Amino acid sequence: ATLGVTDSGSFYTSPSGTYAVIHALYISNHETSSSINVHVKVTTDGGSTFYHIGKSLEVPPNNTLTLDKPVNLENNDIIRVIADPTPDSSSVDVEAYASILELT
Repeated sequence: ATLGVTDSGSFYTSPSGTYAVIHALYISNHETSSSINVHVKVTTDGGSTFYHIGKSLEVPPNNTLTLDKPVNLENNDIIRVIADPTPDSSSVDVEAYASILELT
């Protein structure tokens, strides 16, 4: 899955009847002069309660942060990647990509 990072949109939802293993998550900062902070959250109840697996992770300018430990998701579990706005409130230029294995 690949997606531009937005305020609190879902990055990936494990389909119904499917277990998913996220093998790696790559978050790229395309800003040329400023670092950005991102938060990575997962839900274990289909979207009611989220837990941080990464909070205020700093991604330097023109760099990529890699989270390379497996994250297991059950049916309808969700992972979100949220970027903090820049100090001047402009939108950030961030992308996220994940390597995901789905098991049905």
